[in-house]
Amino acid sequence: MKKIVLGLLIILLSGSMVLAFGGPAPEAPAKAAYPYLIDNFEDGTYTKDPEWFSFDGIVPSIVKTSTLREGDPKVVSLIGQYALNLTGSARDWYVGGLGTVLGIDASGYSTFEIDVYGYGEQSGKLKIELYDDDNGNADIEVDKSFKPLYDDLFSKEIDVNWTGWKHLSIPISEFTIEGRGGKKWDPTLANGSGGLVKIQLISVANSQTGSINYTVDNLELGLAK
Repeated sequence: MKKIVLGLLIILLSGSMVLAFGGPAPEAPAKAAYPYLIDNFEDGTYTKDPEWFSFDGIVPSIVKTSTLREGDPKVVSLIGQYALNLTGSARDWYVGGLGTVLGIDASGYSTFEIDVYGYGEQSGKLKIELYDDDNGNADIEVDKSFKPLYDDLFSKEIDVNWTGWKHLSIPISEFTIEGRGGKKWDPTLANGSGGLVKIQLISVANSQTGSINYTVDNLELGLAK
């Protein structure tokens, strides 16, 4: 009996020592398994889920992708039934844009993903803008040039100079930071912040009076591989 009691005491003491020293290191939380889908236009519209707003000379339209089969075969195989076509004529290079309000915690993501169908070297330029709330009011206040007064604007311009589908995986670290916020990627929902408040797609022509024409699909936030 004494041996049994002594054995139990040893087991209990061993367990206590493991707990005292912290035990086995806890497993690190797994990264998100899938990217965050902003829009793939498979509902056949850009006016809901999410609702996109357009401004200035941009002309957005939902198109069927059955005739858009050029480009990277891997990308083509993953394209759904619908995509968003953007056209428009420039006035002093600038055409216009569209955007949507998100209000999400995007701090865990490190890339912006998008599929773009180009129509040749003169398709135009696409500027991606991500607005990160830094002053904790879930809003983006801007100056006369539409730059954030208290928050951060992350932007990346792409020259769409190819034909067919191409997938772009752009690290957030490659975006230019403008505005007067924290100057870092921290779109959380903590302390009243609206996180990643909105995204805008701005279209710019290759010439002062030119035009743009390209199609976009599968807009996502992802993780660096």
